[in-house]
Amino acid sequence: MRKILAIALALILVLSLCATSFAADKKIVIKLADVQAENDVETQFEYKFAELVAEKSGGRIEVQVFPAGQMGEMADILQSVQLGSIQMTRTNPSWLADAGAGSFNLLALPFIFKDLESANKVLESEVGQGMLDEITEKEISLKGLGYLEPSGRYFFFKTKEVSSLADIQNLKIRVQTNQLATSMVEHLGASATPISYNELYSSLQTGIVDGADNPLKGILNMSFYEVGTYVLDMAHQYEASVIVINDSFFNGLSEEDQQIIQEAMDEGAAYYKEIAEAALDGYKSALEEKGMVFVTPDNPQEWIDAVSPMYADFSAGYEDIIQQIVDLQN
Repeated sequence: MRKILAIALALILVLSLCATSFAADKKIVIKLADVQAENDVETQFEYKFAELVAEKSGGRIEVQVFPAGQMGEMADILQSVQLGSIQMTRTNPSWLADAGAGSFNLLALPFIFKDLESANKVLESEVGQGMLDEITEKEISLKGLGYLEPSGRYFFFKTKEVSSLADIQNLKIRVQTNQLATSMVEHLGASATPISYNELYSSLQTGIVDGADNPLKGILNMSFYEVGTYVLDMAHQYEASVIVINDSFFNGLSEEDQQIIQEAMDEGAAYYKEIAEAALDGYKSALEEKGMVFVTPDNPQEWIDAVSPMYADFSAGYEDIIQQIVDLQN
């Protein structure tokens, strides 16, 4: 009887090990959606991330990239990641703030960073990591995997040359459909017009809006130079991209697979920084070749002063973090 029991237990153990092996070998598919254009450097990061994951997992984990708004606008994509129908996305801080990770509004505040170097310093610090941790702590069904180097955002206009705050008064400016973007444009005295990214080109073309803001790479890649003439040569935001994954999906992976995802993220971010900085200087000259005119602001300080009341509105409860961000740049 004992012999039969021993054989039975051994058989159960073997079957259990086989089942574990089969589970470990099971194909995993990750859908990564974005609104950025196919030729954007952030999309290049996403393809590189997919390549690294495939390489590190021996092809067992496949990352399928869906750029250019194939899966909807950012609000739709982020909600789908929270629900788990899409597993990953690249998003911006203000979207995460609207989703519940309130401290991320600090990274999107206009003129919060002196320059790109300062923004990178903050993101690479304990402050930046702590904010990533907050995404999970807020229990909004997301986990922050890391940042991509920020891109400066610039206002550009269809036909009006804007060099002073007076010039932008009452213009219809397209904004991202989130609270901070709307507040920023309203504080500048313009009319904030929320429009989805995929509709911006036609909205400029038909005169629904007089201008918008975007990174220079976005103006180039989305061909906004065809429907815009003037760029205010002043980056009012250095807004990082944040890579997030559905937390239930991530937690359901083995520790080995979680490590593969994180390593691919870290290596991909380093690759992105390299290609983004290499391409940075070329955007302005490329847009000038396309006919866009870069206008020097008459008085940058008046723009900073106009949006300064936003800091109290969007940093409530996070005063210690905003002070750390300021201190890191001094």
